[in-house]
Amino acid sequence: MQTADARRAGTLPFVAHHRRSLFRSVFVGLIGAAIGLTGCSSGEQQQQASEPPAVGVIEVAEQQVNPFFEFVGKIRAAETVALRARVTGFLEERSFQEGGVVEQGQVLFKIEPKQYQATLAQAEAELAAANASLNRAQVDLARYKELVKDKNVSQQKVDEAEAEVLVQEATVQTAQANIEKAQLNVDYTQVVAPIGGRIDLAALDVGNLIGPESGVLATINRMDPVKVAFAIAETWYLELVQEDVEAKRQGESVDEFTHVPLVRLPDGSLYEHAGRFDFIDNKVDEKTGTVLIRAEFENPDRLLLPGQFVTVVIERKEAIDAVMIPQAAVLTDQGGAYVLLVNDEDKVEARRIETGQRFGPNLVVSEGLKPGERVILYGVQKVRPGLTVKPELSAAPSDPMDSATAEDESGGEQKTPDETQ
Repeated sequence: MQTADARRAGTLPFVAHHRRSLFRSVFVGLIGAAIGLTGCSSGEQQQQASEPPAVGVIEVAEQQVNPFFEFVGKIRAAETVALRARVTGFLEERSFQEGGVVEQGQVLFKIEPKQYQATLAQAEAELAAANASLNRAQVDLARYKELVKDKNVSQQKVDEAEAEVLVQEATVQTAQANIEKAQLNVDYTQVVAPIGGRIDLAALDVGNLIGPESGVLATINRMDPVKVAFAIAETWYLELVQEDVEAKRQGESVDEFTHVPLVRLPDGSLYEHAGRFDFIDNKVDEKTGTVLIRAEFENPDRLLLPGQFVTVVIERKEAIDAVMIPQAAVLTDQGGAYVLLVNDEDKVEARRIETGQRFGPNLVVSEGLKPGERVILYGVQKVRPGLTVKPELSAAPSDPMDSATAEDESGGEQKTPDETQ
């Protein structure tokens, strides 16, 4: 009979052998599975590498645009009059509605006239007395001239009579001047509107003592038309003038300027009436390097108010052809602006460009692109110069800022073009 130790001794080699066989089988199986997975992954990568990435492109095209410049302007009334009192007295009447429309020649303020009417009456009496004295002197002179013929009076008397006539004539002239002065003062007791327009608040109420030292009583602004004054840099001025000269050389039908002034209101909308230039300064401001320009605008509805700040848009009258691309397709780095485009071999190419004004979501490209070239708009992050791609023609986008946050009909947010790739 085998002892327990003998049985264990005979069993141990068998168990060890069995365990080694089992471990070898599992290990070989794992290696085979790993090799199979590696082969499958390599095959998929090779298949994906053989297919070029798809990108959305747009074809560069020319569009008709009206180039423009924008400046900050301030509205001024066509005519402004500050009303002042020219004589001193108590204010008896104010015959207008504050903020309303007044007509030219309308009486606006009445100052107590009694003292000035009395002065006028006194001057008229003095004139009458001067005329009586002059008449007497003239009669005396005529009589002395007759008497001197018969030598009944001396020549000295005649000379004295002639001198008296001259004195009385001067007195009459003085009295007439006093009457004119007194009449002016009487007229000045009524403050009339020298122009028609809208009047603002009155500075003083009825019953106050007013005079030349009282300052401005009220201000009238003629509201139609209005002027808009703004300053442009001398470089912009030079560019505008050069365009005018070049347009006339090419025979364009321009009256005086190739550009027209427009007004953008504070709410962002364009004012319905176009303006016209009515003043360009004859010098450059040495302190600011700008040229003062003024334009005139019709204002029949009194929409534009003096003192209001607006944006003046100087737009070219005749449209021109310009190369346009979506702003979303323009990339920038330290070297400036560039785009990625797809050449005839469907390879990606980087191209430096010079950009101009923005029109909605599009930018003018002044240099670097030609009509018909294909610019990558979507999928830029997946490509690099020299890579072969699969170009797919895309529609030009709307304003990128709108599409980035707009909601779709289902209530969810739309994705940006790059997120849809």
